[in-house]
Amino acid sequence: MNFERVIRRVVGELEAKGVHYALIGGFAMALRGVQRATMDLDFILMLEDMSKADGVLTGCGYQRVFRSENVSHYASSDRDWGRIDILHAFRGPTLGMLKRAEAMRVLDDVLIKVVHVEDIVGLKVQALVNNPERAVRGWADIRMMLEAAREQGRSIDWELLGDYLAIFRLESKLPELRSWYGKIGRE
Repeated sequence: MNFERVIRRVVGELEAKGVHYALIGGFAMALRGVQRATMDLDFILMLEDMSKADGVLTGCGYQRVFRSENVSHYASSDRDWGRIDILHAFRGPTLGMLKRAEAMRVLDDVLIKVVHVEDIVGLKVQALVNNPERAVRGWADIRMMLEAAREQGRSIDWELLGDYLAIFRLESKLPELRSWYGKIGRE
């Protein structure tokens, strides 16, 4: 995927259409300080904006290859355009993610809205609960996110993290997450 080309065109058009969106996934992790190989872009966007987003993406040559109540996946036959996955925001937690998202510079002249570290962690928890095969990688990603936040001097909203863990009955993990944030460097 040619990230620069895709971001300039897709994000530019989402902005022009007034779509409420934010970047999530591996690219968002990189912007928050954790480098991770990724071959696609992941967004969260307001469910009511999906028709506008669909118009933008199909206009850029993507085809919707899957849609459910919660997600949509778009792919292009052109490798430069790659794949875009979208999480539909329509429940309290995902709407909160969109509301909290902040603009970050991704290119010299391009800002993109990115969800907060806590929201990335919440999405990681959901992913590893939904697919236990992702648990080892998911918890490792969460640890790296918290360590990176600490190294950057970013505070963490522990109440929000506790809320995300509680959704999946994982409140007992909060002390461990706090300990990861408290340690600097990776073991």
